[in-house]
Amino acid sequence: MFKMSTNLTMVRIAAKMEDLFKGKIDLSDIREPGNNKSSFYSRALAALSVMMQCGTDEKLSGSCITDGYHDIGIDAVYNDYTQKKLVLVQSKWRADGNGSISQEEASTFAQGVKRIINSEFDGCNAKILAKQSDIIAALKDMEYQIEMVFCHTGNQSISAYAKTPISDLLKQVNEEDVTDILIFKEIRLQEIYDFLANSQVLDNISIDDVILSNWGTIDEPFKAYYGTIPASALGEWYLRYGNRLFAKNIRFYKGSTDVNQGIKEVLRTEPEKFFYFNNGIKLLCRKITRKAAHSTDRITGLFALEGVSLVNGAQTTGSIGAVFAEAPEAVAKAKVFIQMIDLADAEETQATQITKFTNTQNRIEGKDFAALDPQQERIKDELSFSNIQYLYKSGAVVEDPARQISLDEAIIAQACSADELSVVATAKRNIGALTENINKVPYKLLFNGGTNSFALVNNVRVARVVDSFLSQEEATATGRKRLVLVHGNRFLLHMVLSEIKHRENYSSTFLDVAELPAQVIPLSQKYWDLIFVAMEECYPDAYPAHIFKNIGRLKDIKERMSINCQIEAAV
Repeated sequence: MFKMSTNLTMVRIAAKMEDLFKGKIDLSDIREPGNNKSSFYSRALAALSVMMQCGTDEKLSGSCITDGYHDIGIDAVYNDYTQKKLVLVQSKWRADGNGSISQEEASTFAQGVKRIINSEFDGCNAKILAKQSDIIAALKDMEYQIEMVFCHTGNQSISAYAKTPISDLLKQVNEEDVTDILIFKEIRLQEIYDFLANSQVLDNISIDDVILSNWGTIDEPFKAYYGTIPASALGEWYLRYGNRLFAKNIRFYKGSTDVNQGIKEVLRTEPEKFFYFNNGIKLLCRKITRKAAHSTDRITGLFALEGVSLVNGAQTTGSIGAVFAEAPEAVAKAKVFIQMIDLADAEETQATQITKFTNTQNRIEGKDFAALDPQQERIKDELSFSNIQYLYKSGAVVEDPARQISLDEAIIAQACSADELSVVATAKRNIGALTENINKVPYKLLFNGGTNSFALVNNVRVARVVDSFLSQEEATATGRKRLVLVHGNRFLLHMVLSEIKHRENYSSTFLDVAELPAQVIPLSQKYWDLIFVAMEECYPDAYPAHIFKNIGRLKDIKERMSINCQIEAAV
């Protein structure tokens, strides 16, 4: 942006805010009419933050506002189900365009975010309470990331001193050995101006000088080009346009999923092989123009793209963008296969059809390969003699719980019955890792020649009762207790199975389904009480999601539970 007076910058931002959000921001709770203008700009700023982070439109962004009395320092809340992130916003409209965030403001925001993370809604206003179900859904999902965004029209970044309350919260919630759950973003005057100045309608992104290597073309029924591009080009696009690239896609970039972590790992460690490991991307373009330069052969071609939308490859592109921001030299070594479809001569319905069919292909997961494991077939055959159907092939659905069990159920139950806490932690941290390779540990710990069919069925049946217990408890639990019930479910099952699996005939007869609740529910209650007390003693301030996927912390809690039981017995 060229240099201009701060006053002019603020005038332009204010005008754009009114264009975007007038009539879309609720001001009915403002008791003093003279405050309407400043309240509008502050709330519009919060709505803009959601738009910038999630690619939402003006109406949806405006509906996210929670600002008002008793907002606990949270001005906007949005659960981005596609990208699996919960966005919490604090906004400050500074009419002069100067300054930054004070420590008091940072502290208020941090305290509010902490209350949200701990699921503490007492005293919150109706707007936040209306978002409670969205918040709880995000907190319960292991794949979610929480973004705390402070957006202000100041021209200075927050100082390290002022940021202390936020930094302390980040350290408290996050752990070094796992992906950060909580991240902080500051949006300042410059970023706001740039976004508003460069914001185009979602289908009007134009990209010039796209260089395709080893390219080809398809002419009928309408034009399309294919070839390879440097991964760094995709990284630059994503950093510039963000989720606006995916305007016509059915999903945005989902962040730190297992698949995306795998994409990033390849980029960091083996970028030269990225092309062979990745399916590539697909673009829809309102118009594609091939330029005269590099037009003599098919080794390289130069293209200009108008009205760009990436309809397949959002996870690839977002992952490349994330790695490109931190390690551009590695990304520069990678190539990506690309398809570019020119819709200039296509029927209007073609874009929708291409998007739909491109994204309805089934992904193969590690557990799908379990169908090739002879042990799974052996277990199925053994159980068939007892009139129990073992559904170990992908897509099978349990319709008769009394006579059927699924592979998904078996994986969790077998993992939680393991004596090794590392396996229990993996069941919580990354369930896919348990079946990533059917020829290696940890899969071989769960399913091998010694896997007992009776014990497997019993483990699953116990797991079902424990899940039922947790659901009942969760329905009435609030705050931190509810989060522990959600995130501690695998560890609780482990503790219950650790006791019940040693009972007589556990590996030679099937537990009676009708009698099982009377045996399992008291055990579940006993261990749930012990777990919660031990966790609060060991890690009173830690975020539960981190506790129960960390091996070291599980060991600490289990040891504390043992000590507490000894103390109670001695009293």
